[in-house]
Amino acid sequence: MSDVKQSLQDKLQQLEKGLYLMSVDRVRALSVHETVELIEELRAVVAAAKADAGKL
Repeated sequence: MSDVKQSLQDKLQQLEKGLYLMSVDRVRALSVHETVELIEELRAVVAAAKADAGKL
């Protein structure tokens, strides 16, 4: 698998994990501070994924 495809898969896994942490399936709710930090991390992941997609 190409490096770009692997990078995109890794970013999608990060997004999936982050969304799970904010979902109702999670036992413990995140604090507002934790949620804000996670959202900023996920926004950076999306920006990186868009850059990778532009390389395809």
